[in-house]
Amino acid sequence: MISREQQILEWIKQNPMISQNELAELAGITRSGIAAHISNLVKKGYLQGKGYIISPENYVAVIGGITLDIFGIPDNEVIEKKSNTGVIYSDVGGLGRNIAVNLTDLDIPNYFISVYGHDSAGEEFKKDALKKKLDITFAKQISSKPTSRYLYINQTSAKRIFGVDDSRIHDEITPEFLKERINILKNAKMIVLDPNLPETTISWIYQNFKQPLLADSINKITRLRNGISALDTLVLNADESEFITDIRITDRQSAEKCATALLNLGISNVFIYDAEIGFLYQTQTSSFYFPVTLSKVLNTNGVGAAALAAIIYARRTKLNTSQTAEVTRIAAQTTMTTYLNVSENMTPQFLQDQLSH
Repeated sequence: MISREQQILEWIKQNPMISQNELAELAGITRSGIAAHISNLVKKGYLQGKGYIISPENYVAVIGGITLDIFGIPDNEVIEKKSNTGVIYSDVGGLGRNIAVNLTDLDIPNYFISVYGHDSAGEEFKKDALKKKLDITFAKQISSKPTSRYLYINQTSAKRIFGVDDSRIHDEITPEFLKERINILKNAKMIVLDPNLPETTISWIYQNFKQPLLADSINKITRLRNGISALDTLVLNADESEFITDIRITDRQSAEKCATALLNLGISNVFIYDAEIGFLYQTQTSSFYFPVTLSKVLNTNGVGAAALAAIIYARRTKLNTSQTAEVTRIAAQTTMTTYLNVSENMTPQFLQDQLSH
């Protein structure tokens, strides 16, 4: 099989319902050229037609956002109303996307359900999804709104100074949108959602699915509040906790108080993280606290996604509660050591090696 055919086959594996026009656009060749390659793949036995890929029996459905992140890291503490020297980064992200990539890196089959635009950021996401082997069969590219973008500035301590979030496209992830994907949701072993979804969509998910529901939180955490007892697991950072519990986290004791308040709402498992305060994993019967042991935290933007993926990994590999807390801490702290949204170290072997130390 020639390299062009191999590339086309990989795109089809990623999205079995992709059209020949979409393949032609990705490959930069004509539709007739794609048709010829597909004919060759059929003749060689690599393809049997559209929709030939069988869904794995044990998979996770991730419903959430795709975002192009643009962020600045100053060289020194920020001086207001002045130009601050530093470094500007760009990375494909989004809470749901980051969770799905982490799960894929941990060899956990998943389908990522989202929307993205017909624009340069949307095209960048598609290329990135292919590179990351992210299954976007049930995601949709639309023309009515631009792909979500997030612009933010951090202090040198990795604390967020401010962010500007243009995620209106996620309003298109409606109950009607998800009903078109109802079978893939019903058959999922777990469902992950993020607060980028409209509140009506989150409520619909709460009411219609009985399998474990897990959520990672962002600054839209209040969207999770109505019916939050439906959640099996909630991951959030210390700054967000106050919006749900009215408890401001400043140390280990206040973090434990906040986690207890969340558990009293009916949630079974809570993970709270902060670059300065540390990590807390708490269930109805156990509590585990870990300080941050890094000499420098580079970024916290992908920490919650890594933690949630690690919790799913722990459950699938049948780790006990203590091991779950530890592997979640490992994933969270590892992600603090990179400016990328997903750490390149997030593999099953890495987590197992670190867990055995």
